[in-house]
Amino acid sequence: MAITVKGEDLTIENVWDVAFNNEKINLPEDKEFWDTLASSRKFLEEYIATGVPTYGVTTDFGDSCHNQISVEKAGELQRDICTYHGIGLGPKFDHETGRAVVLARLNGNVKGGHSAIRPELAKMMVTMLNKDIIPVIPQLGSVGASGDLTPLSYLAAAIMGERDVYYKGKIVPAMEAFNAEGIKPLPIEAKEGLALMNGTSVMTAVASIAWKKAERLAKISDFLTAVTSEITKGKDTPFVAKVSEIKNHKGQCESAAYVYDIIKDSKRVFRYEDFLKTQIEKLDGKGFIAQQNKIQDRYSIRCAPQINGVYRDTLRFARDLITEELNSANDNPLVDIEAGRLYNTGNFYGGHICAACDYMRTALANISDLSDKQAEVIIDGKFNGLTENLIPYTPADHPRAGLRLGFKAAQITISAIRGEVMSYCFPISLTSQPTEALNQDKVSMGTISARKFNEQIELVYLQFATHLLAAMQAVDLAGKDDFAPFTKKIHSEVRSMSAFVEDDRALDKEATAVAQWLKSTELFS
Repeated sequence: MAITVKGEDLTIENVWDVAFNNEKINLPEDKEFWDTLASSRKFLEEYIATGVPTYGVTTDFGDSCHNQISVEKAGELQRDICTYHGIGLGPKFDHETGRAVVLARLNGNVKGGHSAIRPELAKMMVTMLNKDIIPVIPQLGSVGASGDLTPLSYLAAAIMGERDVYYKGKIVPAMEAFNAEGIKPLPIEAKEGLALMNGTSVMTAVASIAWKKAERLAKISDFLTAVTSEITKGKDTPFVAKVSEIKNHKGQCESAAYVYDIIKDSKRVFRYEDFLKTQIEKLDGKGFIAQQNKIQDRYSIRCAPQINGVYRDTLRFARDLITEELNSANDNPLVDIEAGRLYNTGNFYGGHICAACDYMRTALANISDLSDKQAEVIIDGKFNGLTENLIPYTPADHPRAGLRLGFKAAQITISAIRGEVMSYCFPISLTSQPTEALNQDKVSMGTISARKFNEQIELVYLQFATHLLAAMQAVDLAGKDDFAPFTKKIHSEVRSMSAFVEDDRALDKEATAVAQWLKSTELFS
């Protein structure tokens, strides 16, 4: 079933389905929707016909808005803004991100008729998505206010049959794709260059996709906590529901419940009462005992629900901001047909997307750091009763004795990635600098923040995959039969990609394969 785009209730999941599953879209059939688009366009045309200077429609742009032009030049001006913004540089957004961008821009442009685009422009974007003719958009060139001008110029240009597009698995000139599908290019007219370009749709599309990738990392992180607790024969206490209910944060409650649901069926995690009975020596009148077993676990296990709880709550907060932006009218100027007014305003400012992605990168860094500490606990034999560096049990007279180093380098890689993940945490919003002749004197930098969020996620998947390889090695060394059913299920999946490390071997390709599996497996959906 196609997704109906009307500017009001698009979700991150809709964006993902259109981007990655080629979900078809349509526009509403009801008369009110189309009447609103027609009325807003009529209002704009009548407004500019009065001769009143209208920003970006009958005036030049930004600091040049004192230059007024005649109504007859309005269309040419819109085509010009598209042309001179063709200065996007660097790597290109992929085909899937391009689809998300077109969807986000369409949704914002049809909301309430506020963008005053012609109905045929809305239909053109639908056609491009459904025919899968997608603009090739460079990643560099947006400061996130006035929106994503330069990257979105590549959408505007493609609509007019200019620049390059993704089509049938290749990058081709837009007109080649149009001709193949029997589509005529659509020259943009008065206001429509700004409607297409002066908004937050690139950063919002990138943030939506990144958020969806980041969502499943919460469960993966919690699983790594659960298996670390199993490997180290931890206690169930940190994950008992009452503990997190007392703390009172929803994310912590979710995290603890997820971990507890795994470890409750493990023979290696102690109920605290059983631990006291079986693992603690009684004083029996003695004044002092140095217990062999500690009554509580390290912070990287005991505080994991508090740490990953922050991640889960940040996901929730970021989702709200991204979804609200996705369903906003965010260009300039905006038309209000009910009030009969035209607003020169700043809805193109991407501060909410920048904030959401800034917060997410910090939360991601914290679960990356948690993974690094948990990996230490399971790889360093001093802490878990297993072998050093998770090598196989090797007698001193074994021919390979002294020649096995196991996961020593894997731990270094985990720590190296963790360090790089930390480097993404500086709040990008604080890098705002004046530009465009001091008209754009405070900008959001939202697109850069979203891009960095997406890049950071890829690093965390690689780190978690390496951590998971180490954890499964530990499961084998400890004896998998006593582990929780869910842990054994994960173990079976990982072992289909990476065998037990008997003698040292390169693990790079295996870790990469596990990272790809983590992104798609239904076990963490």
